[in-house]
Amino acid sequence: MGNVIINAIGVFLLILLFIYIYNKLRPGAFDKKLQETVRKQRESLAKSDSERIGRRILVPREGLEGVKVNFYRPKSISQEILPAVFISHGGQFMDGDADLLDTYCSEMAELWECAVININYTTIDIKQIPYPQEEIRDAVLWFAIHAAEFKIDPHKFVLMGFSAGAYLSVGAGTFLREKGFEPRGLIMVSPIVDDTLIRLCDAGYHMSPTVLITTPGDSMKDRYPVYIEHMKNAGVELENRVFEDALPGFVEYNTPEYSSLKQYAKLPAVNEEQKELAHICNVWIGSRLHVMTEDMA
Repeated sequence: MGNVIINAIGVFLLILLFIYIYNKLRPGAFDKKLQETVRKQRESLAKSDSERIGRRILVPREGLEGVKVNFYRPKSISQEILPAVFISHGGQFMDGDADLLDTYCSEMAELWECAVININYTTIDIKQIPYPQEEIRDAVLWFAIHAAEFKIDPHKFVLMGFSAGAYLSVGAGTFLREKGFEPRGLIMVSPIVDDTLIRLCDAGYHMSPTVLITTPGDSMKDRYPVYIEHMKNAGVELENRVFEDALPGFVEYNTPEYSSLKQYAKLPAVNEEQKELAHICNVWIGSRLHVMTEDMA
């Protein structure tokens, strides 16, 4: 009898062991652990309302969660109707937060003399593509409707993004065109590129004009020539500038919020030389924005 009990206990423990191993190794188990880690990290990046420079606005959407954005206007221009730039941060689709570009957007509003709308889109570990592109689209359309309230010109909207944010901005531009809304242009800084963007070009849906800013060390550098070729073949008005001495992330990471984080502070792109290159790039972006948003004859 004792042996039977011992054997039964052994079988029971073996079953528990199998259940434990299954729960650890089943498909998605590691993904959930990663998602939780990324979620906690993202939450640590967000600023409180008292810390944030930009004005936090929740863009309402019917039947869906609202889109969090940070709004900026140059303090030196209070009453003039201004162009608006909609910026989407980078972060490999899962990382980052709009608040990491808080100081950047405030400074660019002054430098570019325009309103800046910094979009805190939902990352793909929470909502899969095309949800974040739809958020960007809906934010743009909402500001177009409420343009008078914010003293912005709905006929002078430009989309801009870094890395994953640039990729999402391309898709958002396509969705906007489907709604009959035409932004004045698109600015991409070191975008992520895949076959979807190539197909958009070939189908004639890619936004134009487009400014493409890259560095020699970008992870997508081998894909850019093909992307550029397809844009040109599709008739996209393209301006491509390679910052030869710049390192990947040089514009985004040389900001107070990014450089204060340990995982970014030690990156090769975070130093005074790269910061100066970032300033040169930002001034140049301002000149491209001026061209994109100038009054049409």
